[in-house]
Amino acid sequence: MNVLITEKFHPILIQKFSEFGLQCDVFEDIDTQGVHEIIANYEILIVNSKIKVDEILLQKAKKLKAIGRVGSGMEIIDLDYCKANQIFVCSAPEGNRNAVAEQVLGFLLSHFQNLSKAQDSLLAGKWERELHRGIELNGKTIGLVGFGNTGQQLAKLLSGFNLEVLAYDKQPIKTDIKNVKIVSLDDIYKNADIVSLHLPLNSETLHFANAHFFNSFHKNIWFVNTSRGKVCNTIDLITAIKNGKIHAAMLDVFEEEPLKINEDIKMLCQSNKMFITPHIAGWTYESYERLARMIADKIINYLKN
Repeated sequence: MNVLITEKFHPILIQKFSEFGLQCDVFEDIDTQGVHEIIANYEILIVNSKIKVDEILLQKAKKLKAIGRVGSGMEIIDLDYCKANQIFVCSAPEGNRNAVAEQVLGFLLSHFQNLSKAQDSLLAGKWERELHRGIELNGKTIGLVGFGNTGQQLAKLLSGFNLEVLAYDKQPIKTDIKNVKIVSLDDIYKNADIVSLHLPLNSETLHFANAHFFNSFHKNIWFVNTSRGKVCNTIDLITAIKNGKIHAAMLDVFEEEPLKINEDIKMLCQSNKMFITPHIAGWTYESYERLARMIADKIINYLKN
């Protein structure tokens, strides 16, 4: 069987496929159109996020048996078509859940303690201790909207911070994680000081965080999004920050990527009301290897059966 690999992944992916007897072709710079032109030759397709695996592409994939998404988000793949045509699809949300959870924790600690701004000030030759007086996580209430792999891992990391953790998910959930309460979205609106989104992108979650969402909170909040950029309406978010409904936003994902820095975003970052990173949550050396290994194992196990 032939495997089309559309990006540079950890070498363990090719190693495990080759040991199983699969022929791997790697095209690190290929785009969606390029995949369209050659997909008919392959039984297995490995993607991250840049290739849109829609019905048009899949109709050309006459030999395709399996798709591996090296990551978690499945919005780029037409799952209904795959199911109807018996194409196995797998992802590895458990592979980078700790990396994403640690980034959320890093966002909060860095912002609350003014670490980046304090360093910038010091490098500028200033000694401004009072200006950079911090805020403690201790005693705060954080609402996790979405309580799957990453939400649960973040809750575990937060268990030692004496936070109250409120978790909401559309699906029925149970947990025995310390300090976590399963609640309704209304409970999060009423009680949260901090809100962190951990949602997939689909028709129900597109612009989930919008003006109505932000205005529903009883308190002014700190807002974190490391899930999918289009889950949050950027214009509504900026408005909520400007009117004080949101103290500050910490964002790793954006509606359009790469992000184009406009004057609003620049102003909010400079005023310490927005903290942004270039979609690197989950982008650790450990998750790089773990994701590739998990996808290889899942596809090999499928082919064995």
